[in-house]
Amino acid sequence: MLFESYLNYDIEAALFLTLLWGTSAVLVARRPHHRSDRRGRRRATFMLVLVALGWLLVAGRLATTALMGSYGYLFVADRVAVALPLVVLPALAVLVLAVPRWRAHRRNPSAETRLATFAPQAVVPFQATALGALTGFVTAIMVTMGPPQLVPILTVYVSFLAILVGLWLWQQYRYRVAANGGPVRRSRPVRALRAVAVVAVVGLVLVGGLSWAANETVLPGRMNMTDHAHGGVSAAGAHGHSAGRTVSVADLTGPRSETPDRRFTLVAEATKLRLASGREVDAWLFNGQSPGPELRVKRGELIEVTVHNKVPDTNVSVHWHGVDVPNAEDGVAGVTQDAIKPGGTHVYRFRPDEVGTHWYHSHQQSSVQVKKGLFGPLIIEPEQSDLAPGTQDLIVSTHTWYSDELPLEPPAIGTVDQLDRRRMAPGTPVRLRLINTDGSTHRYSLTGTPFRVVAIDGNPINQPTDVSGEQVVIGGGGRYDLEFTMPAQPVRLTELRRYGSELRVVDGGLLLSADGTGDVQPDKPTEAFDPTTYGSAMPTPFGRDSTFTKTHSLVFDNELWFYDGRFTVVWASNGMAFPKAPSLTVREGDLVKVRFANRSHFDHPMHLHGHHVLVLSRNGKPATGSPLWLDTVNVEVGEIWEVAFKADNPGLWMDHCHNLDHAAAGMMSHVVYEGVTTPYEVGHDTPNELE
Repeated sequence: MLFESYLNYDIEAALFLTLLWGTSAVLVARRPHHRSDRRGRRRATFMLVLVALGWLLVAGRLATTALMGSYGYLFVADRVAVALPLVVLPALAVLVLAVPRWRAHRRNPSAETRLATFAPQAVVPFQATALGALTGFVTAIMVTMGPPQLVPILTVYVSFLAILVGLWLWQQYRYRVAANGGPVRRSRPVRALRAVAVVAVVGLVLVGGLSWAANETVLPGRMNMTDHAHGGVSAAGAHGHSAGRTVSVADLTGPRSETPDRRFTLVAEATKLRLASGREVDAWLFNGQSPGPELRVKRGELIEVTVHNKVPDTNVSVHWHGVDVPNAEDGVAGVTQDAIKPGGTHVYRFRPDEVGTHWYHSHQQSSVQVKKGLFGPLIIEPEQSDLAPGTQDLIVSTHTWYSDELPLEPPAIGTVDQLDRRRMAPGTPVRLRLINTDGSTHRYSLTGTPFRVVAIDGNPINQPTDVSGEQVVIGGGGRYDLEFTMPAQPVRLTELRRYGSELRVVDGGLLLSADGTGDVQPDKPTEAFDPTTYGSAMPTPFGRDSTFTKTHSLVFDNELWFYDGRFTVVWASNGMAFPKAPSLTVREGDLVKVRFANRSHFDHPMHLHGHHVLVLSRNGKPATGSPLWLDTVNVEVGEIWEVAFKADNPGLWMDHCHNLDHAAAGMMSHVVYEGVTTPYEVGHDTPNELE
C-alpha cells in the first residue's frame, strides 16, 4: 500500500509542478511595462517566490521518484529517462539564466532591468520547465512509457526540442519588438477578435488531435491473433513461414476417437436468480444454478463436456481455468474456436494431467458473462484420494452479483449473500476449496482454528504447516485449499477489505458450528500469508539458476486515454494496450522467464492459459518454500514477481489480467508458438467478442 501512496504523491507533485510552472511561464511572457519602482520590486519578488516554490515541487518529485525507485528500477524507468530530465534541466536553466535578471530587477526596478527579464534567456527556461512538467504529468496518467523504449523516448525529446526552438524564435522576435518601443496598441475589438481567433485555432487543433487519437484506438472489425506476435521473431515466423512447419489451432484437439470416461452437459441460459437475502438479479447460468454444476473427475480420465447455448442473442464459450488442455479445447472465442451461437452446441474433450481445485467459465466477453454467472467448479482428484477419511469437502465460490450495473454487497457464497451457516460436527476433517470468481483481490480471515494451506491453484503444497493470525490473499481467478479439524467452538471464514491502512470486516462469509448457530468475532490479521516461503522445498525441473532461452518483462500501468474510441481507464502493459501490447513468440521446448512489475493502482492477477508457471522470486526475494506452481499470479500494487515456464503445450494462448474488466480495457496479450496458426478471428464483425 505504501507504493500506491508514493505513486499518488508523485502524480500530485506532477500536477502541481505543471500548474505552478505553467503560471510562471504565462507571467514572465507578459509584455514589459514599467509603471513604478514599488510595483516592479513587488513583481520581481513574486516571481522569485514562484521559482522557490517551483523548486520545492521539483525536489518533491525527485523524492517521490526515489521512494518509488526503492521498489525497483522498473517502477521509475520512465521518470528517470523522460519526466525528470525535462523538468530538472530547464529548472536549472531558470536558476542560471532567469533568476539573476529578476534579482537585478528587484534591486533596481527600472525599465531597462524589466526589459532584460523579457529576453529569451529569461522567458524560455520558464516555458521549457512548464512544458517538461506537463510532459511528466501526461506520461504519468495518460500516455505511460514503461519500460522506456528508444523510439518513444526519442520522439518525446525531438518534439520537446522542436517546440523549444519555436518558443525561442518567437520570444526573440517579441523581445526585439519590445526593445524598439513595441507595436502600436490595437483597439479593444481587434484584440478581442484576435483572442477569439487564437482560442478557435487552439480548440480546433485540440479537438482534431483528440478525434484522431480516439480513431487510432478503434479496434478492427476483424483480427487474427497471430498478426500480433512479438518477442524475438517476425510475424512471418509466428505464421510458420520461417519455422518450417505449420499447424492450425483447430487441429490441436483432445482425443476424438476414444470413449470418454466422464460425460457432462452444460446448458447456458438466462434466468432470474434469487439470492438468500431475497434480492433478485438477472443472471446467465449453467444448468440454472449458481455456481454451475460441480464437475468432479479423476486425473487422466478422458472428459467430454457438451455445451448448449440457450442465452438469447448472446454467444458463449467455456474455458477450463488452470487446466493445461490441448489448445483447441481452451475455449477462447476468436482464438481457439468460434463462440457458440444461441441454439448452438460445442463439445470439449480433454484428459487432465493435473489435480486440485479448478473452475470453468465463459471466455466470450468474459468481463460481462462471468459477472452474470457463467462459471462453475471443476475438481480434479488424484487416482487415490488425498482426503482424510470422513473429510467434509466444501467448495466456497465467492462471487459479487450485480443489479442495474452496480455491485451487490456482500459477495455471495453461491447464492448466499448473508452469513452462510452450516453444521459441522467437532472432530470432522474439513477442506475449504476457496475460489475467487471475481476480478478483484479477496482477503480472507479464518477465525477459530489454525489451518493448513494444502494447495494453491490446485497444486499441492509440500509439507504444509499450521497457519494462524494471517490473512489469505487470493487474486481474481485464484484458488486456495485450506484444511483443519473442526474444533468444539465455531469457525468463521470472513472477507476483509482494505480502506487505506484500515482493515474492515465484510458482512457475510461462512460460519461452521456443531448445530449451525452461534457466532465468533472475526479476526482482522494485518499480516498476509506468504506462499513463497511456506512448506518445504523439493526438486523442480528448472529454477532460478537455469539457463533461459527467452526472457520477457511486463510493466503494468493504468492510464486515462482512449480505447476502442472511448475515453476511459486503459490498462497497459509496457505502455501499450491490446492489440499493441507485447505478445511473446516461443518455440516448443523454450524455457521462458517472465518478470511482472505492477506500478498501477490495482492488483493484476496474471493468467497464462495452457501452462503453469513456477515462481522464482517475489520482490527480489527467492521463493524458498514448497515449489509454487501457479496459473494465476496475483501481482499486487508495487510488486515484482519473477516466474518461469516450459513451452511444452503448442498453441496460441491467452495471457491476460484476470480482473476481467482490465483485460477488456487492454491488459491482454498472447503467447504464440512458432508455426501455429488460427482460422478464427475476433472483433465486432465476427461472432467472437473481445473480453
